[in-house]
Amino acid sequence: MSSISSATASTTSTTSATTSSSSSSTVDTSQFLQLLVQEVQNQNPLNPTDTSDFLNQMMSYASYSQLSEMNTTLLSLQEAVDTISSGLSTASA
Repeated sequence: MSSISSATASTTSTTSATTSSSSSSTVDTSQFLQLLVQEVQNQNPLNPTDTSDFLNQMMSYASYSQLSEMNTTLLSLQEAVDTISSGLSTASA
């Protein structure tokens, strides 16, 4: 059982480090749309950006957004499992 708890502690510390480093570099939807509008407004009229590039950027951001939400959900599930497992270990002791 001690190997499980040490692995959980290791995972939790890694997760919290990842969360704190990624929170400083996240771009929300409004910021992304502002950047996209700025890109459209400032593009070269003689050489406009290809439509597929815009679609790729939007799809990349949508994928990132969904993965970020999934990560948040998985972290909350991990916390719930950790709470339940610590409750079971104290009840059995």
